[in-house]
Amino acid sequence: MNCYLVENDIEKLKKYIEKVGPDKYAKEYLLRKMVYLHIYIEDLTPTQANIIKQTMLSIGSDAVVNKGSIDHSVQKSDCLVFGNVLQLKMLCEKLKKQPFKLKELAEKIQKIVEGFERDCLCPGRPSQEKDDT
Repeated sequence: MNCYLVENDIEKLKKYIEKVGPDKYAKEYLLRKMVYLHIYIEDLTPTQANIIKQTMLSIGSDAVVNKGSIDHSVQKSDCLVFGNVLQLKMLCEKLKKQPFKLKELAEKIQKIVEGFERDCLCPGRPSQEKDDT
C-alpha cells in the first residue's frame, strides 16, 4: 500500500480520477470538488469584504481581506477568495441575497466560475445555452 501527493493540476487530476474508475456521473462532480479556484476582487468596502469573508467561512472555505476591514479603519479592501467550484457557486447564491451591490459581484464571480467549468473542467461538453438559430 502506497500513498503520495498529487499535484493540483486539472489534467493530472482527471487522469487519476479515470485511473480510480468512478461512475461516469461522479467524475465531473468530483472534479468540481477537487480543483480550487482563487479569485481576486478589487475595491470592496469594508462591509462588503466582511460579508464575503463570513460567507466563505460559513461554506467551509475562507477569504483574505485587509486587516482594517474588521474595524473599518480602511476605506477599501481587496479580497482573495478561494474555494472549489461548488463552494464558489454557494458563495454566489448567498451573495445574491445580500445588499451593498453584492448581487452584482455574485454575477461576476459566477461568470468566472462558469467559464472555468466550461473551458477547463468540461471542454468539449455541449453548451446548455439555447441556440435560437
